[in-house]
Amino acid sequence: MPQLRWLGHAAVELNVAGKKVIIDPFIKDNPSAPVKVDYAYDADVLVVTHDHYDHLGDAVEIMKNSTRPLLVATYDLELYLNEEHKIPWERMVPINVGGYVNLDGVKVALTQAVHSSRYSDPTGVVISGGGVTVYHAGDTGLFEGMKTIGDVFSPDYVLLPIGGRFTMDPAQASIAVEMLRPKKAAIPIHYNTWDLIKVDAKEFEELVRKRGFKAIVLSPGQSLEL
Repeated sequence: MPQLRWLGHAAVELNVAGKKVIIDPFIKDNPSAPVKVDYAYDADVLVVTHDHYDHLGDAVEIMKNSTRPLLVATYDLELYLNEEHKIPWERMVPINVGGYVNLDGVKVALTQAVHSSRYSDPTGVVISGGGVTVYHAGDTGLFEGMKTIGDVFSPDYVLLPIGGRFTMDPAQASIAVEMLRPKKAAIPIHYNTWDLIKVDAKEFEELVRKRGFKAIVLSPGQSLEL
């Protein structure tokens, strides 16, 4: 059965269609991570939404210590990883915001995100496989295009940053839920890792409920059957 595990901050593990997918593998310097970096060595797919250190995270170390994962990111970010870190192109899947790419039963699409980054535009990501579709917003503020993402991809679950300051806060993220219309639930991420993004996830949960949707608040390391 498809499963999601929150690895703290914005790092998320999905097990769908027999594949282990890790999004934004920030583990080593993540104070809330319940695992060590080598936990990701057997991932089939790594997805990096943008190049900030708390999202690119340990992707380079993982790729250099394991021959198993394919890395999915924007072309420009992968160009940087190839030129600066010698990650070979045959180990990466260059895409950009657009339609799905099918990776042996796991479909991956990048979406718009409103944020900043150095080597490429920031993105969100949609993962679909095993009968479930999950949208991970990456780091983003609230933007009108979230309604289009909901219309096009019809996600079952949405993972939204709520920490404020660098991303949406709980109130804005609850508006995003209403725009995205997840069929199952919204899950908050990217909060309480440090004091600068300290918020009460229960506020998000309550605001989402008032808008007619369900929120599930996970603890780092906790899993959810999808």
